[in-house]
Amino acid sequence: MSKKIVDITTLDLAHTTDGKISVVHIERPYGEHSSPVVSVGISVSGEDQEWKVHIPYENLDDLINALNLARRVNEGLPHELPHTMDLGADIGGGQ
Repeated sequence: MSKKIVDITTLDLAHTTDGKISVVHIERPYGEHSSPVVSVGISVSGEDQEWKVHIPYENLDDLINALNLARRVNEGLPHELPHTMDLGADIGGGQ
């Protein structure tokens, strides 16, 4: 039996005009006896996924904790304000 992919959700990728984050469940990702994974893919400008990661479900809780820690670290650092108004501009801004 081949791998089975179940779409979970698709999100808009911040700071792009048409980027997407896709989250899918994959049964048998590496062959008949492999354990399921959650896959997170990033695509920009309607192209095929540019980045993708497969995460075993056994690592999911630790990964979520690490992502929340990354958010807290990010919130503690100074940042320039995003220039979202420029995303559709011919120059500067986003994609």
